Parts: sequence; C-alpha cells; structure tokens
Amino acid sequence: MDLLDMLSRKADERGLLDTDHKINAETIFYLVRDMPYKRASDTEPETIISEWRGTCSGKHYLLKALYQELGMQAKIMACTNETIIDVNGLPVEVREQLKIGAGRFVDVHNYLVLETPEGEMIVDATWPITAESKGLPVNGEFVIGVDQTIACQPIETWVVPEGVDPQTFKQELLVDNYNEDELADREILISVVSEWLR
Repeated sequence: MDLLDMLSRKADERGLLDTDHKINAETIFYLVRDMPYKRASDTEPETIISEWRGTCSGKHYLLKALYQELGMQAKIMACTNETIIDVNGLPVEVREQLKIGAGRFVDVHNYLVLETPEGEMIVDATWPITAESKGLPVNGEFVIGVDQTIACQPIETWVVPEGVDPQTFKQELLVDNYNEDELADREILISVVSEWLR
C-alpha cells in the first residue's frame, strides 16, 4: 500500500475526511499538521501514519514522501535553534529533572522546502491547529507558492542531502552543536511540550 492510500484510509477511520474527499497537497498538509505533536515509536513515514502522531522530524519526513508520491519534489531542511523558556512555569518535578536549569531549550528543527509551479515554498507542519491557543506559530493556511512560518528562529540551516538518512543527519547535528546536559534537557522538554499540547 502506498503512503497516500495509507494516509487516506487512516484519516477515513478517524473521521477526518468527507466521503467525496480528494487527497491533494493542501489536504495532506492539514492532515499531517493536525497529528498530535508527540514522538512516535520511530520516524518512519508508515509509523507516523499508523500511530497518528509525530514531532517536527517525523511529520516532515512523512510530508516529503507524500508529496513525492503526488509527483512534487521537496527538500528536508534542518536548522539549529535555541529558545529561552520560563522554567518557573514548569511543574516542580520537571524543573528538578533539568540538568542546566536555565530554561534554554535547544534543538535541531526540521521543515520542508517544497518545489511548486510558483517556485520554492517553505512548509512547516510542526504545530497542530489546536496549538494556536497556546501561542505557538501554527500555519493555518496552505497556499501553493506562499512561504509558511518556520516553527522556530533558525540559527544555522542545512539542506539534508538526498540519499542521506535525515534522522542520522539530525542526530549528528545535535551531537555536534549541543552538550550532553543540553540534550538531556531537550528530551525532557519535548515530553513536557507534548503533554502541554494534549
């Protein structure tokens, strides 16, 4: 079964598509965007669909594969970023687990650059529409050829080379750019954000 068919069937099962639906670039974006922000058991496209969840990496690896099945080309992008968060707003048990305790959330973020007839287009499906009420930068519309907002403020950006496993590429960037304590805090904070968005 191809991914488009798998996505369509799973969305049908979840009551997310009308009976006369058409799977196109826009519909695909909305379905993937609105998957809960939560880690799946791995980042393979089939897993993201079957578990119906993902973070920035899994969602965008899936989007690239889906757009390719539609005959569209896309590049996976990776960028370093850092966000200062108010640790005092976190539960005490979470604050006690943090290694650096300074509320510095570091990550390598993934998004897409999609090739369209109108030119290249930034696509970021990280945050589901429900995250808008939490003040996160949700992309409410998908308009072919119109750049979307990246879910972070990139520091340094790379195109993941074709033929290179994007998750391996990401892991290498994480290890190259951040220390063990920062990476440990990253794991805790991703889990916290996932629960916060439930």
